[in-house]
Amino acid sequence: PQYYKLKFSATIHKNFKERSSITRKSLTIGLIILGVGFLIYLIDKNIAPTNQLNELTFWIFILAFIPIGFAYVFQFFDYENIEILHKGNLDIGEKSFTLNYKEEILFSDIEDLRIIIDAYYNERINIVYRTPTEQKSLGLKNQIKIKTNRDNKEFYFKLENKYHKNRLEEVLFEIITTKKLENLDAKKSIKLIPQRFKNSDNYKNYVIDQIVKKRIDCTEGLLLHGYRTDKEAKELREKYCG
Repeated sequence: PQYYKLKFSATIHKNFKERSSITRKSLTIGLIILGVGFLIYLIDKNIAPTNQLNELTFWIFILAFIPIGFAYVFQFFDYENIEILHKGNLDIGEKSFTLNYKEEILFSDIEDLRIIIDAYYNERINIVYRTPTEQKSLGLKNQIKIKTNRDNKEFYFKLENKYHKNRLEEVLFEIITTKKLENLDAKKSIKLIPQRFKNSDNYKNYVIDQIVKKRIDCTEGLLLHGYRTDKEAKELREKYCG
């Protein structure tokens, strides 16, 4: 049975240019000023007469912490600074990927497929404690790589929001478990299935089917299938790996 109607659309782009965000620029300026102040402090401390520039270094350090403090606050409102090039469109339907409404890549022709989900628009990224690098994503750095017996395609695509990301995962799960990617290596197809589906019956049934058809090694297949106890693993092995 089909749980998700196979339909997904997104804008795509061949490449992008990433520049420093306002947060990173502000932090860099602050660190440069701080470095200059520290250098002046060392010179003043080691060249006679010493300690003549204490007031100057004090105000340089104060000046440095203004952009650094701004970076710590602004990081929660800042976005990536990305410029995309060669914009197009991607549709995923019942039988194929379609690029720019005209170039069709049939599922049955695909020999290798990689889908790298980075983030959706407005999702918080670069969350690092003590360092002002947290930002919001523009959702532009997600990537698809497709290989057929005739051609290779590689492009980036935009995820508009969390629902859009979930929609892609649902469509991808349906494509794989209904065996539309028949020429894709079994282990690669299983690893394409999003983590949130890996406790579902459909997922487990698909993995068992790949084991029975000997498209994947039994031991590795059972690890991907998942089991709670050694007893359950033994039962699965006896039932499906004989």
